[in-house]
Amino acid sequence: MTKTRTWLVSAAVVLLLTGCYKAPEPDKDSIPTSIVGYNFTSEGIQEFYVDGGWGGNVSIGGGGTSNVCCVTLPAKWRPGLEVTVEWRRTDCGPGRVGGPLCPISRNETHIATDEKPWPKKTLKKVVSIEPYERVWDLQVMFLLNDEVKVYSSRYASWHPSHPSGLGWPRPLDNPDWKAPE
Repeated sequence: MTKTRTWLVSAAVVLLLTGCYKAPEPDKDSIPTSIVGYNFTSEGIQEFYVDGGWGGNVSIGGGGTSNVCCVTLPAKWRPGLEVTVEWRRTDCGPGRVGGPLCPISRNETHIATDEKPWPKKTLKKVVSIEPYERVWDLQVMFLLNDEVKVYSSRYASWHPSHPSGLGWPRPLDNPDWKAPE
């Protein structure tokens, strides 16, 4: 009988405390949106995060074709609006992919193994969001020298109306680069 009474009192206390919990109100001025990455470097983006939300990975000269859910942005842009971008990339150095640190095989696939992985580097930056009129996809542009630009735009980077003017994703430091077919 004592065990039953103790159990009932404990259950009642838990129910009473649960009823007192008030969930935080969502910001009425915020809009959830998807994350999309673009890679304009000669290093592969193994994975990236925006304010802790996973954004996926982006191959060399790739991006803009898949979205991951979600981050929240204010409905209206304001000066000082920033996000934290954290990413892990290859660190192949001067020879880049295909060089001595990151060899590839004859069929153009990497030969990194668990015993001999390609070197990687993890970076984290607080990045200003470029001005926007309306919330669209949050676009993370990985640029040379570990620079990052962030936009909210309905246009892909290659569209003439995209505010970056960057064009198709490609390694900006390699003008002879051709996308794999």
